[in-house]
Amino acid sequence: MKLSADALQNRTNVKDAKIAVLGAARSGIAVSQLLAQAGSRVLLSDIKAADDLKLDWKTLEHAGIEIETGGHSKRILDCDLICISPGLPLTIPILQQATRKKIPIVGEIEISSWFCRDPIYAITGSNGKTTTTALSGEIIHKCDSSTAVAGNIGLPFAEIVLGKVRHGRVILEISSFQLETIVSFHPKIAVIMNLTANHLDRYPDFESYARAKLNILKNMTGRDILIYNLDDTYLRENLGDTLPRQLGFSLSSHTREGAYWDNNKIMIQLEGKEYCIYIKNLLLRGPHNRYNMMVAALLATLDGIPEKIISRQISGFRGIEHRLELVRKFKGISFFNDSKATTVDSLIYGLRSFEGNIILIAGGKDKGGDFSDVNKWLEGRVKTAVLIGQAADRMAKAWKKVIPLKRSKTLRNAVDVAYSLAQSGDTILLSPACSSFDMFQDYEDRGRQFKKLVTELK
Repeated sequence: MKLSADALQNRTNVKDAKIAVLGAARSGIAVSQLLAQAGSRVLLSDIKAADDLKLDWKTLEHAGIEIETGGHSKRILDCDLICISPGLPLTIPILQQATRKKIPIVGEIEISSWFCRDPIYAITGSNGKTTTTALSGEIIHKCDSSTAVAGNIGLPFAEIVLGKVRHGRVILEISSFQLETIVSFHPKIAVIMNLTANHLDRYPDFESYARAKLNILKNMTGRDILIYNLDDTYLRENLGDTLPRQLGFSLSSHTREGAYWDNNKIMIQLEGKEYCIYIKNLLLRGPHNRYNMMVAALLATLDGIPEKIISRQISGFRGIEHRLELVRKFKGISFFNDSKATTVDSLIYGLRSFEGNIILIAGGKDKGGDFSDVNKWLEGRVKTAVLIGQAADRMAKAWKKVIPLKRSKTLRNAVDVAYSLAQSGDTILLSPACSSFDMFQDYEDRGRQFKKLVTELK
C-alpha cells in the first residue's frame, strides 16, 4: 500500500492489504485487532515461543488474525505494510530487508491515528512526560469525562480507537521510538517537555535522538499549538519559526505567551488574558514537577477549564507509581521508589528533590548516558550509592572519587545493604538512571519488586 500524509487515504488503503504486526504485546494485539476490523489481512509475529506469550488465541483467530511465534519469518517480506513495536529498532535484519524492498514501516501510534476522529494532545520529551500526561488527563477528565489518556501510559492508543467511543480529546504520551516512523500523525497540541541525552544505546548521537523527538512537528500547521520548555537551551535555539503557534513555559523567566512559575502560583498568559493558578499543597517533590504542573495547567486552560478546578486538581495530585513514590517510613527511614528514573537527568531531578542523607540504589541496563553529569548532585546529598546491574562498572568509574560505593548482584541484596547502612532521618532512594531490561521485565516490574522488598523488611 502507498502511504500518504492523508490519514483518511491511509485508512482506506488498509482494506484487503496484507499487514505484518511485529510484537505481540498489548499494543501489537490492539493494533492487529484494529486493522483486522478495518478489513486488513493481519499476520501477528513475535520472536517469543507460543508458551511464553499471554494471548487470547481464540479471540485473535476469530478476528482472522494469523499468528506466528518463535521468530519473524520471510512471510513478513510478502506484506504490503509492517507495523512495529516501539522496542524494535529499524536496524534488525528483517526490517533492513523490508526497507530494501521498500515496504512501508510504521508504528501503532501512526496506524491508530488514521482511525481517530478526536483531537490529539501529544506529550513527549526526555523527562516528565508520564507525570504530565497523567496530571493533564486527571484535570481535563474532571470537566469532561470523555477524555482518554493513552500511549505509553495506560491503554495503547489502538485500544482507545477500537472502543468506537467519541472523545473530547485523546491525550497521548509519545516516545522517540514511536515518533521515528510517523507519516501522517497530526496532533492538535504537541508538548515537548525537554530534550537531554537519552537512548544513546539506540541512537548514534544526541542529534539523532533529538530529530526523532522533533518529528512530532512533522504534520503540524499554523492552526495547531506547540508547548515547549523555554529553559531548555536546545529547544530554545533549534525550534526557530516552526509552523505551530508556540507557547513557552519556564521556571526562570516570565513569558508573553505561555506559563511561568511565580512562588506558589502558575501564571498563564494567553492572547492578552492572564490566568492565575494557586498551588496550595506541593505534594509533588522537586523542580521538575513544577514544569509538569505548568504544562498541565496550560493544557487545561487552553481547554477552557476554570482556574479553581485546575488549582484543586494539581494541589491534590500525589504523582504516579514509580516516580518519587513514597513506599514506606520504617524506623525513621523513608523509602522512595523512583524506578521510572531511567535517564541520567531523571536521577538528577530525583536527587534534587531531597536535601540530603540519601542512600542511593542505582544501575541497570546502560543506555550510554554520561554518569559524571550527576557528580555535583551526589556530593553533599548522597551518603552511599549501592550499584546494581550492567551499568555498575561505568557508574563506579564516574563516582568513585565523589561518594562511597557498594556493589550488589541483586536488588534484594541492594535493599538489604542500603537498609544496613541507613539511620533514622535517612532516605533510601531507588533511582536507577538506567533502563531495567538487564534484570527485570520493565521499570514497573523493578519498582514493584523494590516495593515488595521494602515492605518485607523487619
